[in-house]
Amino acid sequence: MKNWIYKQCNNDDIVLSSMISLSRNLKEVPFSNKLTTIEARKNVELIYDIFKNEIIDEEIHLHQLWNEDKEISNSYVDKHLISKELIKNRDKTAFILNKEETISIMINEEDHLRLQCISAGLDLDEVFRSITKLDDKIERNAHYAFDENLGYLTTCPTDIGTGMRASVNMHLPALTFSDEIANFAKGLTQIGMTMRGIYEEGTKSYGNIYKISNQVTLGLTEEEIIGNLKGVVLNVISEEKKFREVLLSKCKYEIEDKIYRAYGTLKSAVLLGAKESIDLLSSVRLGVELSLLDIEKTKLNELLIITRDSSLQNYLGRKLSSKELNYERAKIIKIILKET
Repeated sequence: MKNWIYKQCNNDDIVLSSMISLSRNLKEVPFSNKLTTIEARKNVELIYDIFKNEIIDEEIHLHQLWNEDKEISNSYVDKHLISKELIKNRDKTAFILNKEETISIMINEEDHLRLQCISAGLDLDEVFRSITKLDDKIERNAHYAFDENLGYLTTCPTDIGTGMRASVNMHLPALTFSDEIANFAKGLTQIGMTMRGIYEEGTKSYGNIYKISNQVTLGLTEEEIIGNLKGVVLNVISEEKKFREVLLSKCKYEIEDKIYRAYGTLKSAVLLGAKESIDLLSSVRLGVELSLLDIEKTKLNELLIITRDSSLQNYLGRKLSSKELNYERAKIIKIILKET
């Protein structure tokens, strides 16, 4: 698997990353929300020992959230390696991460284990092979809560069955500009899929990056879930490209102006807010995907992460006020873009 932030994909790639997660619970152990702090931390030790014994081909590190700075933990949320829910109960939770940051294992989130594998681009088959191999290794040393009729038993009823969530993150500016996103999201719901914005402010999303994932885990095999998702993603890619052609044929100058203005702003602004930065980076990414700008996608991926408040403070190693955040954000964007 390839780290989605730092590995270069094709410039016209619409899919940023592919992820699969598996929810698992240990047999005869109370669900995470029923564990005391002492019991939960013992569970962390137990699970980590299993991983140390089984994952000998990976360099792994245990992060105990009760011993870590909250801003450092939030920076892993920005990378899509852990969830916000894990941080909410930081006195009980932990996660294991491999060196390449393509495998993460959350401990004591909603379930005892949430295994995650993430890779660059549309690579669901490789991600599935990796996470299946990982799951098999753990199951050799741990007894999962499993029912012959229902499948894997989970805290949330919607995860019962395979316990698998497969998802892709996609850049869809043309469908957004054309007001087609809402129609696509509604249509996906009807076939057991969901679409939501990665970056949200209140009830509105921004940045034109969306996650498409399965909603149904019961009654389908893992292969069926992946096959269905892959078919949906390929259809969305086709529609996004079609609407990009429509936009370029009807308002070519307006689209080019939006792209070049965004690039100019990012290279010259003194103060930039987090939301504004993500929106501008989306326009610049579109320019790269349309071959109007020559910028490495890895730089744009890095900026999606490092411009978030927690990641920026962690990168600089100090707490920042709102004004300092906006100043340092603009400064780091100029530095990284200048390197391209």
